[in-house]
Amino acid sequence: MTRQDRLTTLERLRPATTVDESWTTATREAALQRLLLAAADPAPPARVRTRRRRLLLTTALTAGLLASGAGVATASGLLPDSFTGPLSFWTKQTGGAVDVQTARRVAQAPGPDGMVLTVWTARSDGGTICVAPMFEPPGPLDRPAPADFRLAGGSCEKTSDRDRASGNGPFHSTGGSADDRGIHTMWAAAGGAARAELRLADGTTRPAALAEGQFFFWYLADERVDPPTLVGYDATGTVVAEHPLPDLDRIGR
Repeated sequence: MTRQDRLTTLERLRPATTVDESWTTATREAALQRLLLAAADPAPPARVRTRRRRLLLTTALTAGLLASGAGVATASGLLPDSFTGPLSFWTKQTGGAVDVQTARRVAQAPGPDGMVLTVWTARSDGGTICVAPMFEPPGPLDRPAPADFRLAGGSCEKTSDRDRASGNGPFHSTGGSADDRGIHTMWAAAGGAARAELRLADGTTRPAALAEGQFFFWYLADERVDPPTLVGYDATGTVVAEHPLPDLDRIGR
């Protein structure tokens, strides 16, 4: 339909009115033309309010909550009693100076039977350090406290005493425990060594975990073979110490 046809149709549909007598022909046609142009032009699209800013703010808030969640949980004392109970010796040895609720997993290394050897530690305001090695299921270092674990000893020591002894060289002091299966879990002073590993009787090696100035490691004592040797290296990879390890079950027999 042409514009003229639409103009004619619109004029026919317009009801009769006495106002026509007040309109000139030119004025009436101009008004009808404006109506036709308005009807032909599409309506402008509705404005859509953007939500980009709100989404970005929500993302930033969520990231902040995730980042602070671990700290909030720790401050609220959410380590379960089943986990802190076995570490209560920290409280006894330090007269309550070390809070077990501040315990953190700080290192781990391969363990037996699909487990990992982990090291947990906590400090007092006065500078006492407590450590505890244990065996637990594998996972990232910052995972929650385990529900299934085997504690393998531990100790507490003043930082000043440890610093004074650090100049005595690698492996100048050692400690350890043994379970009923013959698994020995031990720790040795780093004394300047950057890393350490076990050299087993069959020629294989296993890395030790380094935490709080000590190396932590484990081995299965077997009377049929020689115990492994702990080997320390400096930052360049040069061997700086070798220490044969004991069979704790045979000591004192």
